[in-house]
Amino acid sequence: MARHGGKRVRVAVGIFRDAHGFAILWSSGGARHEARLPLDTPVHRLKQYRAEQLETAAPAPKAADRHGLARDVVRFLRWRKDRPGYKAARSHLRAWVHRFPRKSRWSITADDAQRAVADWQHAELSAQTIAHRVKLLRQVYQTLDGADVRTPLDGLDLPPLPRSRPASVPDDLVLAVAIRLQHQELNDGRMASAKTRARYLVLATTGQRPAQVMRAKPEDVDLSRRLWFVRSAKGDRGALVALNDDMVAAWTLFAQSNAWGPYSSRSFAGTLRRAGWPVGIRPYNLRHTVGMSLSDAGVQLGDISAHMGHSSMDVTRRFYVPAEIARLRAASAALDGRMTAGTTPHVASTSKEEAKREQREMRRKSKASNVEEGRGAAPAKRAKTA
Repeated sequence: MARHGGKRVRVAVGIFRDAHGFAILWSSGGARHEARLPLDTPVHRLKQYRAEQLETAAPAPKAADRHGLARDVVRFLRWRKDRPGYKAARSHLRAWVHRFPRKSRWSITADDAQRAVADWQHAELSAQTIAHRVKLLRQVYQTLDGADVRTPLDGLDLPPLPRSRPASVPDDLVLAVAIRLQHQELNDGRMASAKTRARYLVLATTGQRPAQVMRAKPEDVDLSRRLWFVRSAKGDRGALVALNDDMVAAWTLFAQSNAWGPYSSRSFAGTLRRAGWPVGIRPYNLRHTVGMSLSDAGVQLGDISAHMGHSSMDVTRRFYVPAEIARLRAASAALDGRMTAGTTPHVASTSKEEAKREQREMRRKSKASNVEEGRGAAPAKRAKTA
């Protein structure tokens, strides 16, 4: 970087004075940067300016980190391979590698990432897909460089996520799928073990996430005390589930079938659909079903949130139980009866015939009355004439 104003005199760390003003130097992402300020600028303001630039500066890349983004993604995926959601993570990160085939992670700027988001929006990708891509690339930085590292993904303008409506599945349908799975084990010969049914029943009875079932260890489930210490997932604190009879039976089958460990979510969903699970609804909605059932039974929102393992009641209210169903029904019952007289149902088929008969009867009576009045008026007229 060329100097301006001839010889420089050092004023403080990274601050120099020459004939035309002050030069402030700092490094960001391994590159040197310089800013110029006039001679009348106070020294404390110069130091403050340099400190502000250093706060937002990216760390210098290590010698081993000057390779392309693809190699970083491979290192990250190798670390994540045995964890749930590996295939989805690989798919989302592949989009970034295709976007920046020759850039290292240190040369990607916030403007680069924002333009990628804008292009994906223009290509009509869903807001959730874009959010997942951004989240996964941020995890690459945090895994390789530390949880507190600044990334070009920080502060991006992302499309808003649509509010999801809780979608539950009727209990009789949930039970029918379980019975069909058992039939496939015993009669059809399609399934060699009860692992799928055991996992399905644990999800259906407890309402926990599939990832938490995959992460469960034998020591987490205490059947003698009827407790399941649920491991954390999606940034929550985990949960403690008190097991009822249905849950104990599901976990007993789970242990007998040795269903511990990760499994393919795609294969699991395909097996459930062949057993009658509705197309277009994810097996994850078993979690919504449990949340809605708890609300329908009158369980308080705070207790539902604790059972589901949510980080706050706001998450429960927004995505699972928008309002406590039992309380809504109580409020509706309090308003009942105010308009009963005006809402009496009209009798369907016979009402028209009865109305016609009533009209004919009224016309007949009206004619008879007119005739009687005419007969009474005739003698009076003759008497008056006489």
